[in-house]
Amino acid sequence: MRIAIKIASYAILLLSVVFTMNVRAQATVNDGVFTEAQATSGQAVYDAQCKTCHNMRFYRDTLRSWNNQPLLYLWESIMGTMPADNPGSLMFEEYTNVIAYILQEQGFPSGDSELDPDDGMENISIVSP
Repeated sequence: MRIAIKIASYAILLLSVVFTMNVRAQATVNDGVFTEAQATSGQAVYDAQCKTCHNMRFYRDTLRSWNNQPLLYLWESIMGTMPADNPGSLMFEEYTNVIAYILQEQGFPSGDSELDPDDGMENISIVSP
């Protein structure tokens, strides 16, 4: 009897993990994947580092070209190429917050969970604004 209960418990645990992974795999930028605080912090970095070369229209077109791709791929691309005069010079958090600000400015909603490249960002799909 105890073995059956343990097996049932493990099965429930496994199913909950699988269900959680499937829910995360279905996330899009429409699902409130960043916080308001991240977007606010990202605006300061954007104004100092990005605004001179890229207006928000640029990002609208960029998001369209990354449609259905994982948000992490865009984050990695920006991190590896920007700022143009010193790629990779910002902190990971600054790149993440800039992404949050860009998403907010494109009309995507904020949420309760912080955007984190080390925690599920590869499971968040970009959708065209």
